[in-house]
Amino acid sequence: MTTSEFPSPRAARSAMTTCPGRPDHPDAPAVHLLGPLGPDDLGEVLREPKEGLGDQDQPGSSGDRAAHPRLEPAGAGRHLLHLPGAAPRVRGALADRVVARAARLPVAGTPATPLQRALLAEHDLSPEPGRPSEQLVFDWHGPLELPVFTAAWRAVFAAEAVLRSCFDDGPHPRILVLDTVEPEVTAHRVLDGTQPELRYPARGVDPRRPGPLRITVLHHRTGARILLTFHLALLDARSVRLLLRSFARAYRAGGRLPGGERRPDLRDLAAWLTTRHPDEGLPAAPRVFAGAGGTGHHRLRLTTAGTRALRTAAGRWGCTESTVVQTVWALLLHHDAGAHEPVPVRFAAAIPGRTVALDGTCGLPGALRTVLPVTVLVDPRETLAALTATLRDTAVDHFVRAGTPPGRTLDDTLVTFENPLREHTATARELAAAGVRVTLPESLGADTVHPVTLCAHHDEAGRLVLTLSHRFAPDGAAFVLARVELLLRALSGPRPPVTVAEALALLPAPGGRVVLRPPRLGPMPQTAPVLLRPGIRPGQLPRSGAGGRAPAPPAASAVPTVALLAASGVDRSYYTRLARAYRGPERVVLLPARDRLPEGDLRVLGTLAGQAETACTLAHRAAGPAPTVVVAAPATGAADFAAALAVAAAETRAGSSH
Repeated sequence: MTTSEFPSPRAARSAMTTCPGRPDHPDAPAVHLLGPLGPDDLGEVLREPKEGLGDQDQPGSSGDRAAHPRLEPAGAGRHLLHLPGAAPRVRGALADRVVARAARLPVAGTPATPLQRALLAEHDLSPEPGRPSEQLVFDWHGPLELPVFTAAWRAVFAAEAVLRSCFDDGPHPRILVLDTVEPEVTAHRVLDGTQPELRYPARGVDPRRPGPLRITVLHHRTGARILLTFHLALLDARSVRLLLRSFARAYRAGGRLPGGERRPDLRDLAAWLTTRHPDEGLPAAPRVFAGAGGTGHHRLRLTTAGTRALRTAAGRWGCTESTVVQTVWALLLHHDAGAHEPVPVRFAAAIPGRTVALDGTCGLPGALRTVLPVTVLVDPRETLAALTATLRDTAVDHFVRAGTPPGRTLDDTLVTFENPLREHTATARELAAAGVRVTLPESLGADTVHPVTLCAHHDEAGRLVLTLSHRFAPDGAAFVLARVELLLRALSGPRPPVTVAEALALLPAPGGRVVLRPPRLGPMPQTAPVLLRPGIRPGQLPRSGAGGRAPAPPAASAVPTVALLAASGVDRSYYTRLARAYRGPERVVLLPARDRLPEGDLRVLGTLAGQAETACTLAHRAAGPAPTVVVAAPATGAADFAAALAVAAAETRAGSSH
C-alpha cells in the first residue's frame, strides 16, 4: 500500500500575512497590502498621472518629507502603506495602483475552462467532500502483485500530466502540473472473504491536491475488486478508461511504461481552446436540491432482447440509441411540465469533446467532456420520427461544436451516453497476456452539479444499462427510471406509438412523486451581507440553555466582524473557501453591495486589488474606529488571504491598530 500527502499548491508569489501599524489620523483606516511589491513600486505609481484626483488630494503635496507616502516592508509580500493626511479615497486609489502591479507578473498554471470552474465551485461550496466525483469499478480475476500494480500506476502518473495536476487556491482557478506525484493506491481485504458490494464507500477526491485519481483494491476470496475514484473537473470516464489501457501495458511489462510524457497534454488543449473559444465570463454554479441528503444512484439494466429491439427501432428512425434515450427524456420533461400544447423543453447533453481539430486528442486523458444545451419543441401533434430527427440533427451539430464553452446549463438535467467497449478490449488483451482477466469497468454514477443525470452505456453482454444520479428521494428516482423503461419498451415494441401524443398517453400521473422540474437558482442577494461563517466566542463551548434549547445568538451589533468585498468575476466559492480557512473568532460576511456595511463591530475589511478605493471609503464611514483594510494581490490564494485577515483582526483586538 502506498499513500502520499502533498501540501496544497498556492498561487505564485502570493502573500501570507500582514504587519502591525497605526492609522495616520483617527478617521483613516490602516491599509495593509499583500503581494509581490518591490521597493520602487510606490515611487513609480506616484510618478504616474493621477486622473480624477485634485491638487488638494495629491499625497505629499505639502512638501513636508515626513508627510510623503511610503511603504513599510515587513517581510516577503507584506507591506503597510503610509499616507499621512491623505483622504480615504486617495488611500484606496493608490493602494489599488500599487497592488495591481502584481498582476503584471506572470502567473503559473493554465487557466481553467468555464466548465471546470463551475465543477470546482460546486466542490468548494458543497458540504460533502470530493463532489463532484465519479467511480469506475471492475473485477480482477487472477494473480495481483501489488508492488507491480503500484509501479505500473506510478509509470502512468509519470507519463500523464493530468494525473500530476491540481487547481491552485486563487480567485481565478488555474491548473498546476507538478513534476512528480506518487499515486495513491490503497489495498483492503474483505473480512469475510466474500465479494464486496458493487458500490464501496470511498473518500472524495480534492481537486486542489495533486492526483485527481485514487485507486482502491479490495481483495476477496475469488480475486479483487478495483475502484477508481476521480474528480470530474480534471478527468472524465473515457479518460480513466484510456489510463487503464496504459496501466495494462505497464503492468504487463513489469511496472514500466516505454516512452516519456504524452504530448499533446491538457496544457496544449487548453491553449488551443483559448484561441478557438475565448473565455466570455464565468458560468453559474447552481446549488440545486441542496440539503437533500446527498446524491443517490439507481440503475436499470435492459435485457439482451430489449436492447436488440431498441437498436432496431433506432435504425428504423435513422438515428442511434443515444438519440432514442434523449427522445424519451424530452417526452418525460414535457409530461412533467403538465402541458398539453407544444412546449419547448431543455436539458443538457454530454459530448465526448474529442472531435476537435487538434492532433492527438482522441487518446488524450483529461476533462474533455463538454456539456451543451439541447432545446427541442415537443409537439403532441408531431410524429416521434420527426422528434428523433430533430434531436439527431442537434447531436450532429454538437459534435461539430466540441470544445465550445458550456454556458449556463448546469441547472438543467443531464443525459449522457458512453461507449466503453473499445478501450476495454485493448485493456483486457494486455492483461490477458499477464494471466489476468478483468471485467468491463462500469460507472457507478457521478456526483454532478446537475440535479438529475441519466447515464447510459452497454455492459459486456451488450445490454443497455441506465444509471440515474439524483438529489431527491429514492422512491422518486425509482419512479423516474420506471417511466424511462416504460417508454423505451413502448418505442421498441412491435407496435410503437406513432405520434408524440400517443407516447405521452402511456405515462402515468406523478401522483405526488418527484417529477423532472428542477428548481431554478435565484440570484445571489445584492442588498444585504451574506453570512459565510458565524462568530465564535473564545473559550466558550456550545451548550444548551433552559429547557434543552440552545441559547439565542448574540445581536449582530455585538458580534465582531470581518467583511469581504465581492469582486467582479470572482466566484462566490473563493470567499467560501476563505471563510473556512479563517482562524479568528470573528464572523465573516460577504458584501455584495458596495454602499452598505454589516451591523456590528467591523474590525477588518478585505478586498482584492481593484476595489481598495471603495473599501477605504466604506471603512471611513464605519461607526467607531475605522476598520483595517487588507488589499490582496490578484493571485492571492484563499488560505493566504484568510491568514492575513486573521492577523489584522488580532491586531485590532490587541488595540495595536486603533
